[in-house]
Amino acid sequence: MFSTIDIEKKLLEQREKSKVKTLKYASKILSIDYQNEININNNLKNSDGFDTVTLNNYDLSNLFSIKDIKNIAINYRLRFLPSKYAKKTIPQEAIFKIKKLEKDNNIEIKEFYLLAPSEAFDLEDVNKDPLLFIPLSNNKYLLVHKWGKDLSWYKKIIAYPLRNIETILLSIAITALIIALLTPTWIILNSAEVDMGYFGYHRAAWFVYSCILFLSITTFMCFSQGVYPSSYQWNKKT
Repeated sequence: MFSTIDIEKKLLEQREKSKVKTLKYASKILSIDYQNEININNNLKNSDGFDTVTLNNYDLSNLFSIKDIKNIAINYRLRFLPSKYAKKTIPQEAIFKIKKLEKDNNIEIKEFYLLAPSEAFDLEDVNKDPLLFIPLSNNKYLLVHKWGKDLSWYKKIIAYPLRNIETILLSIAITALIIALLTPTWIILNSAEVDMGYFGYHRAAWFVYSCILFLSITTFMCFSQGVYPSSYQWNKKT
């Protein structure tokens, strides 16, 4: 009844109790952390861009205005849309960064945007490399994470003709001018035996004809394939 106490045995028992408590605590932390990741993924899938977030602790160097984002989107023919339109899953590294922001600011972030080529979105008129943003209440956008490959060096050149109506018309005029200058005179005159030289009204008329031809083809392709200027569709959801 009044047996002696083995301190070593009691110490071992206490250690085991502490281990159990530590494991339970760690399990609880992991469970909360896992639930946070699930909530973040759900918010990314359901973000519609109708709201903003107020953050106090973040890297100011990652802050951008909508004007800067719009200019880049137009110049490189990108789309800037809520994250729910993203085709692919957001990488885990981005989730970790969002979790840290939420913890540092003691807030749940529910709104996200992606800046990426059209192929990265699930759009009704689908014609890779996204940047994830959070819309802030100060009308700025916080860059959270970038992944994928960098854009090819020629992306800006390819995207130039479709920046806006002016660049479309200018590209058509330049193409027509090149065609008019390179076309042999005998083709323009339809093999007529008339010596009109290289320059003359015939080449100017060929330039005008080429402009009309390319303008017609461009108009048909744009309407039939749903291709619009970047200045119009950079933030359109359809």
